Amino acid sequence: MSILIVEDDNFYARILKEMLMDFGLEAFVVNSTQEALSSNISSYDVAIIDMMLPNDPNITGISPEESRAGYHSGVALARRFRQKEPKFPIILFSGYFGNIEGESWAIDNGIPFFSKDDGPRALIYCLQQIGIITNVKPRAFIVHGHDEHTLMELKDYIQNTLNWQKPIVLRDEPSSGRTIVEKFEDFASAADYVFVLMTPDDIVLNVKQDDKRRSRQNVIFELGFFYGQFGRKSGKVIVLYKGPIELPSDIQGIIWIDISKGIKASSEDIRSELKI
Repeated sequence: MSILIVEDDNFYARILKEMLMDFGLEAFVVNSTQEALSSNISSYDVAIIDMMLPNDPNITGISPEESRAGYHSGVALARRFRQKEPKFPIILFSGYFGNIEGESWAIDNGIPFFSKDDGPRALIYCLQQIGIITNVKPRAFIVHGHDEHTLMELKDYIQNTLNWQKPIVLRDEPSSGRTIVEKFEDFASAADYVFVLMTPDDIVLNVKQDDKRRSRQNVIFELGFFYGQFGRKSGKVIVLYKGPIELPSDIQGIIWIDISKGIKASSEDIRSELKI
C-alpha cells in the first residue's frame, strides 16, 4: 500500500509516516496544495490531507475564497482529487479547533475525518474505516519504575502471550528533538491500553521511621495522566502492584492486581480486566 500525506507540519507528518510504517505501509509526504496537485494520485491507495495548507492560487487555481483564506485548502484539494478520480480514498484531518464546516463537508462526502487533538492513533481507525488496515492488534503503553525484571516480564507477556503489538516503553522511543513532556504526550496518544507497574522503588521517610515504600513519582504522575485521558471507568488503564507498597489514598477503590508472584501467575486476573 502506498499513501500520500499532505501536511506542512513536517514534525507531525513524520509521526504519521512512522506510524504507517509500523503497519507495513509506505508513505510519502508533500507540504502544499501545489505539490499535491502535481502528484500522480493514481499511484497512491489513499491520501491523508490536512485541512489547513499553504496554497498558491496562481498555480493551483484554488482561490482564497474557496480555501477560506487557507483554513480549507485541504478541502479544496480533496475536491480536486475527487474530480480526477471520484472513488479515490481520502482522509481529512485538522489541528484547528472548531473547524465545523470542514468536518461537516467531510462527513457529507463520506470522507473519514480526525482531529489532531484525538492523537495520531485516530488515523488508524480512519484507515480501518476504508479497509486499508484490518485486524489491528492493540498497542499498550507501559508506565514503570526501576524494576527491570518485572518490566521485561510484562513486555514479553504483552507481545507473546496476549499477542499484541510491541508495547511502548517511553525511554526506548526516539525523542526526535522533543522535550520529555512532548515525547510523553505524543506516545501516550498512540496507546490503546496502559499498564501501570507500581513497584516499591522509593523509601518513604516519616517520623515513625516505618519501613514504607512507594512507586516512583513519575509513575504516580503518569497514572493520573492516563486516568484523565481514558477515564477511570474505561477499563483501559490496568494497575499492577508488587510487594509491600504504599498505594495512593486518593484513588483507593480501583482494581489493583497483585503481581508479587509474577506476571504469568496473574495472567487470568489481567485477562479478566481486559475482558479477553
